[in-house]
Amino acid sequence: MLKKSLIALAGLAVSATTAWFFLQPAPTVSLASDEKRLFDLETHWDQGNVVALVRHAERCDRSDNQCMQGETGITVPGKKEAIEVGQEFSHLPNQETIVYNSPVKRTDQTADLMFGEEGSTTQVWLREGCKENLYADIFKYKEEGKNLILVTHSTCIDKLGEAQNNDLVVMDIHDKSTYNSSIFLTIDQDEKEAYTLGYLYADDWDKAFN
Repeated sequence: MLKKSLIALAGLAVSATTAWFFLQPAPTVSLASDEKRLFDLETHWDQGNVVALVRHAERCDRSDNQCMQGETGITVPGKKEAIEVGQEFSHLPNQETIVYNSPVKRTDQTADLMFGEEGSTTQVWLREGCKENLYADIFKYKEEGKNLILVTHSTCIDKLGEAQNNDLVVMDIHDKSTYNSSIFLTIDQDEKEAYTLGYLYADDWDKAFN
């Protein structure tokens, strides 16, 4: 009897583990290794229906690298990377795009290096309240037929990942490898739903488009 009970308990444990595994959200996909999703990105971008979340370049106060300009900004290697990633966005179809950045120095520097000082507009909502309101603000500020690039922070992106049953952004966005990475979403304005196309790390663009 005891043996049967133990077997039954073991079966329940396996079932619970299996159910937990299948209920976990699938990790966000790298577009560098998924041609179909990359094609989807280009198609949606051409339609002006993409929101790109760009994490700022390497921050100086958490690195041993030389600072670009003050400890609250980005590093010299981060500067080089931001310029390169900004140029990589030219691989995408030529479609009208709006760029907003957080007012914090590291995001402001990153946006200026990527898109030029006149290419991005500072938005306070990308810092203040971004952890609570970023999902709603995406629909508020996304214009019909125009792509939207948001240069922001890992904490804001991480909280955004908790939207839609915690499966919108499933990756360790706080890792150093994600500096200047881009996560691409496509949205349904009518239903107020966002869907993840995938991400590109700073050094992924050559793999994706070459």
